[in-house]
Amino acid sequence: MTNVSVSNLTNISQATTNINMDGEALNVALKVTYIITIIFNSISCPFTVALNVLVIMAVKRRPRLQSYANILLACLAVTDALTGLLVQPTYIIWRIFQLLGGINTDIIHRLHNLFLVAVTLSSALHLMLVTCERLIAIKYTMAYPHLVTAQNIKVAVTSSWVLALFFSVLRWPLSDLLFNESVAEKLRKMIVFIVLTFCVVFMTTSYAILYKEAARQKNKLKAQQLPQEDVERFVKERKALKTTVYVVGAVLLCLSPGALSKFVFITAELNSTYLAPWFRTTAMLNSLLNPLIYCWRQKEIRQFVCRMSSPAVEVVN
Repeated sequence: MTNVSVSNLTNISQATTNINMDGEALNVALKVTYIITIIFNSISCPFTVALNVLVIMAVKRRPRLQSYANILLACLAVTDALTGLLVQPTYIIWRIFQLLGGINTDIIHRLHNLFLVAVTLSSALHLMLVTCERLIAIKYTMAYPHLVTAQNIKVAVTSSWVLALFFSVLRWPLSDLLFNESVAEKLRKMIVFIVLTFCVVFMTTSYAILYKEAARQKNKLKAQQLPQEDVERFVKERKALKTTVYVVGAVLLCLSPGALSKFVFITAELNSTYLAPWFRTTAMLNSLLNPLIYCWRQKEIRQFVCRMSSPAVEVVN
């Protein structure tokens, strides 16, 4: 009996040692992940702010760029600039505090989550507005001047921010109501996931309708001799549609890993601790991709950004 007990104790001791070694290895891997994402966000953060601010300035200063489609894209650029001003800095500080150890990270963690949810939801709602504008412009051309106005855009953008802020702070009222913070957090994540899913379904359906309508109008142009003004308008609307498609595609590409992880966490109770930093980083990366897409698709924005970022060249010219 004594030998068996000693053998069992030895096996338990070896198993405990192996678990501790595995835990230390995983802890090192997690720290390396934190360091890499900190460096990546520290480098991309200033470019995210600068490029989106330049896009906003281009739309504001150039009358030719002040179409309703570009104004909505500039509003989307505001949410992207806030990613570089609020979301990425709080993420960097939060992870640095975790690496240093011995520092309470609860406040900065909550601030980061608050900013992340607010900006992400606001971006999704702004994309819905951009999609609606394109849908009305191409599918319901006659009603466009009555539905898409400066006043309606202001109301829609303001409503998007109010909804985004409401859902981002929903955790605390739910905690008071349910008396269980973990359950409230899961419920909030589920609500956010449902809202994002609705946005994706709406945009996917809308773009299917838009491409069908654009193809119909293209065939109509080939079959009939339409006025040059109608041809130019169609070419302009189709180009704006392609720009929004690229923007929406970039958003879906960057947000889909994080959205999928939230779905898995809700349904399977899995905690993706080691992938979560990368999911957050890819979500924040979208705010850097959007202004690059604007510059690629619109020559006048590209020229403005290049001129503003290279003042010395402008002086020489």
